[in-house]
Amino acid sequence: MKQQKVRHQHNVVLFNSYLKDLRLGIAIAFLGVALIAFLTYSTTSLSNLALWACLILIIDLIALFSFKSFKLDFNEADFERYLMWHQAIITILGLAWGSACFLLLPSGVLSNTQILVLTSLFVIVAYSACVMSAFKTGMFSFVTPILLCLMVFFSNDFEHYYPWLIATVILSLCSFLFGKLNHQHAINEVNNQIENNKNIQELTQLKANIEKANMELVLKNEVLIAAQNRLELLATHDELTQVFNRRYAMNYVSQLFADTKRTRSSFVVVLADIDHFKSVNDRFGHPAGDEVLKRFSATIKQQLRELDMVARYGGEEFLIVLPKTKELEAKAIIQRLCELVADEIFDFDHQKMNVTSSFGLASYQSGDTVEKLIERADLALYHAKKSGRNNVKSFEDAVNDVALARQ
Repeated sequence: MKQQKVRHQHNVVLFNSYLKDLRLGIAIAFLGVALIAFLTYSTTSLSNLALWACLILIIDLIALFSFKSFKLDFNEADFERYLMWHQAIITILGLAWGSACFLLLPSGVLSNTQILVLTSLFVIVAYSACVMSAFKTGMFSFVTPILLCLMVFFSNDFEHYYPWLIATVILSLCSFLFGKLNHQHAINEVNNQIENNKNIQELTQLKANIEKANMELVLKNEVLIAAQNRLELLATHDELTQVFNRRYAMNYVSQLFADTKRTRSSFVVVLADIDHFKSVNDRFGHPAGDEVLKRFSATIKQQLRELDMVARYGGEEFLIVLPKTKELEAKAIIQRLCELVADEIFDFDHQKMNVTSSFGLASYQSGDTVEKLIERADLALYHAKKSGRNNVKSFEDAVNDVALARQ
């Protein structure tokens, strides 16, 4: 099947090349008819000349219009039928050209003009060998009838036309050899073309495979980068609330301690806790609790400044850090935040409710450690809860309230 396909491809390429050359050959044939008609106009009868010229022109036109039915996508059977039909036309055309010997030339010694006519026929044979040699069967279909006509014509008077007979034989052999060599050259070119097309297809496929592999690599890299970014995010952020996690917060506070000692500035840490959070989970389920945590952390992020930091410290507890901030300023910020949280309305199971929160503040003091500072904020938060929740207390407030209670 593969060999049949390759053979068909050879035939189509060669025949298509032949048809292109044959267009030029037919144009030259019209000039050849005009030349021979001019040379033999005064030495032959007009009826013979008209008959010969009409045969040539009509068959040439038929061959020319046969191009219309040629298609590169012929299947094997259709292509074989077209070849047989076209070769029949070319064979008849060769006989028509060869009939010039009998219709236009007299028997016996030829005049110079008639010798020129015969020479023109030889040139036509030689030219046809050049034009049709790529498609070997087309060449022999045309050249062979002309050579046979010449040999029959010369056989009538062997004594006078012996040199012409030798010339005809030599011409036929040269045409055969030239046709064979040129046909092989054409076959080699077709094979090279097929091989080049095959290489081009392989290179195109290889390029497509490389592009596909590159695209897959790009996609994998994007997935890897996304995964890496997610890992980095998970390493520093809480997955549920998308605020910083406890580990990041502790590192941040430690770094802030070092900067504060160098710049002698002040900062405040705040511990925030959602009031009665357990009851939300118990009444409405953990998804409702998750929603409260997400909206609570979102409210904090929206209200804080760009230089401030909020992190989920654990469970429903959050750590807020306010750099370069005095305690009174921090207390005002957190008080406003406490009120905004209390004003937010939640809708769970068609029940509207408010969630409150408590806040404990502690300011950085000289000689503090991270643990001491957060411990003071935790004590302030504890005092805020004991004081009825939904309020803000500083460590100093807690100390003062305890002192007043003892009095």
